[in-house]
Amino acid sequence: MAVTSIVTDQFKKITTFVYILIILFIINVISNLNFKWDVIPIIVNVYLYVFSFYLIYNFSLLEIHPLKDEYRSGYRRFGVLILFIKTRIVPFVIIYSNTVIYTLINFVDKEHWPWNPILELLDGRFSNTVFYSLILLIILKFNRRPKITLLLFVAGAALYFLIYQLVFLFSPSGATMSGLKFFQITLALILLIYEFMADRFVFDKKKILKSIGFGVLIGIFIYSSFVGSLVTIYKFKPFASFPQARSGQILMRLGYSFPLNDFKSIVTETSDPYLLYDLIYYSREYHRHLTITPTEWENLILSGSMEVANIIAFYIQNLNITVSYQQIISYAERQSIESGETLLNSVFYTRYTSQYCEENIGDMTERFASGNQFFKIWIIRVTAESKCISAIPFLLTLVTDIDPVLAQEAYTSLTKICGIEPAKDLDLPINSPQVIVKFNEFYQRSRSTH
Repeated sequence: MAVTSIVTDQFKKITTFVYILIILFIINVISNLNFKWDVIPIIVNVYLYVFSFYLIYNFSLLEIHPLKDEYRSGYRRFGVLILFIKTRIVPFVIIYSNTVIYTLINFVDKEHWPWNPILELLDGRFSNTVFYSLILLIILKFNRRPKITLLLFVAGAALYFLIYQLVFLFSPSGATMSGLKFFQITLALILLIYEFMADRFVFDKKKILKSIGFGVLIGIFIYSSFVGSLVTIYKFKPFASFPQARSGQILMRLGYSFPLNDFKSIVTETSDPYLLYDLIYYSREYHRHLTITPTEWENLILSGSMEVANIIAFYIQNLNITVSYQQIISYAERQSIESGETLLNSVFYTRYTSQYCEENIGDMTERFASGNQFFKIWIIRVTAESKCISAIPFLLTLVTDIDPVLAQEAYTSLTKICGIEPAKDLDLPINSPQVIVKFNEFYQRSRSTH
């Protein structure tokens, strides 16, 4: 006996919607590659939700109970399973496939395509459309009036969105994150299976236990597939490549510590500050001793941009790591030529360098004389961060400099070192003799007490 053709019949109902979706995808690709119109991805994303909800609505109208008998007759023992796949798995596969296509399109102009979107998908991102569609399917099971259905759907979607945001806000890692991901997948499967098995949403212990059993088994398979894919990418992609590094990050966040065995080498090879952050964080989380030598820290600083060096300076200061003063100051000199504004904005790098000021103020003043404007301002700010008393005579000579920018920077540094503001207290210009006398008196008192 021929059974009812379900998937084909449903596709006939949404043919026009499919054509529109394909056209929107093509427009989205053209936009991202050539025009980068922000509004196009938003329109496509909204349409994806509309398409997904309409697809689920059509499948929810199917009378499952009579179809079960029909499919049992046609396919014997596998009839119900085939019906479940056609009526419940297929629509969600279509929805997730559209999500994958949309994600690939919206990363097409980004670095590391297609690995960047693929790894984000394996991390569980961008799957909200699937879960919102599942919420809609379950609510439609109640067969309520449209207003009540809409109200319940909005409430359910809002609750899911809130939980989703809270999870990423607190960003748990380790077994907790793995548990959350497995629970999310398994709960969705249990609800989907029970919705299919139960003719109405009523308490049925036997069906509930079956749904939990099958949901857990399938959940283990799906979760293992995601993790297995990440492990395969990490093991077989080229060393220190983006796919290997990113998959390693995700695996460590999921509670797998084995990427730490090679992650130090990946960090020193790439000089990526975000990978360094993960190396430090997960070494502590998994109680692994972090063995980066001062020379390796120097190489990390010198091989990256000023922005990277600034972030690394924050790490090594908090870890009480000491690296070569000559390398630190020489790097700053070079960056003052290549990226002067960035050097001035590098607060952590400035703060880290300040610890060398007391012993190297002579060398700093010599370099100051031959440096450009950015380097000079940076040296003055280093002295301010250091609270170095030995720098006061040097700064006093700059307060009367013909360059008003250097004079103001020097005065600001003196106020930080000395803890006084004579120009403000005396209502005088910063380069007036009385102001200089006040700073000099502080300097003489400080020397006499040491």
